[in-house]
Amino acid sequence: MISSYHVRTFVPSIGHTLRSTGVKAPSSRKQPMKFIFPNLIGVSGVVSPLAKKARVVGMLALAAGFFASPALMPSVSNAEDTRIAESMASLKDRTAKLGEPKIDGRDAVGGKDAPALYFGSTKMNNNFSLVDEIAKEDGRGMTATLFVKEQARSGGDQYIRVATNVPKPDGSGRAIGTTLSGPALDAIRMGNAYYGKVPILGTPYVTGYEPIKDALGSVIGIYYVGYVQSDLLARVEGQLAYAKTLLGITDDQSAAWKAYEDVSRANVQNLEAAHRNMITAEQSGAGIDRMRAQTDMMQARLDARKALQPATEALYKVLTPAQRERADVVLLLLGKTGGGIKF
Repeated sequence: MISSYHVRTFVPSIGHTLRSTGVKAPSSRKQPMKFIFPNLIGVSGVVSPLAKKARVVGMLALAAGFFASPALMPSVSNAEDTRIAESMASLKDRTAKLGEPKIDGRDAVGGKDAPALYFGSTKMNNNFSLVDEIAKEDGRGMTATLFVKEQARSGGDQYIRVATNVPKPDGSGRAIGTTLSGPALDAIRMGNAYYGKVPILGTPYVTGYEPIKDALGSVIGIYYVGYVQSDLLARVEGQLAYAKTLLGITDDQSAAWKAYEDVSRANVQNLEAAHRNMITAEQSGAGIDRMRAQTDMMQARLDARKALQPATEALYKVLTPAQRERADVVLLLLGKTGGGIKF
């Protein structure tokens, strides 16, 4: 949950930003916003740079409250999730290099009798090297699975996980031998792919499912890739999407903004992992373990800062002067590593 982390939403950040500009924040919500910015305009009537910045802050302060409410955050289409698309393409490419998919005989998985799924001469049942390569390639918690189709005795069909790195709900190992259910199964039975958020064994994932077809075009299994969509990452997506709206990013600027978003997401995920390791070490580790974890956390913060700098510089190059003025505040609120989250 978000409360497990030092999460900084935009509303608390507004107060810090106002103080950093020398502007006194209102003591009550009933106090008119016009009283926030005293003595910023000189007698000559010329607007000072500080007044301009404070004026931008004042405008954004009214909008920043939206970031604190998950109900008001814009959603992101999972079908267009680049991580899912890239991992799915990699999974299909790696299996294609092994040869044509086929079913040949049977081989138990997780104590459950199942058809044996092959790509070329390589049997996939209980073979985890390929799915683990997909996870390693993504490096940020991606999971992958190969399902095999089994005709159910009660009619219809079911799909059994024969190779997977999706964990069991109790954390006791891989969810090998378990079966697919839900909207993804309905789509596959109709011969369609499925992309979207679904619960897998009780845990919400952002997912992609595509049918595995043999040489005759018959569906014999399923390709799957997906990652856990935590509340923390959902908040990050909402904050990035709303920041994009505040900045008024155009189609011509979308590539630079996407690069900024990608780095911000990666930073939050990497920092989240480092933070978890540090908490674990502080709770149960030896002194040297705590020291290592704290050092790793410091290094993760530095790496995140370094990663965000070139993306930010590239973004500023394509922004208009007016957008840069807004970005001075919006990106400050998104934080030193992007995403609006502080660890």
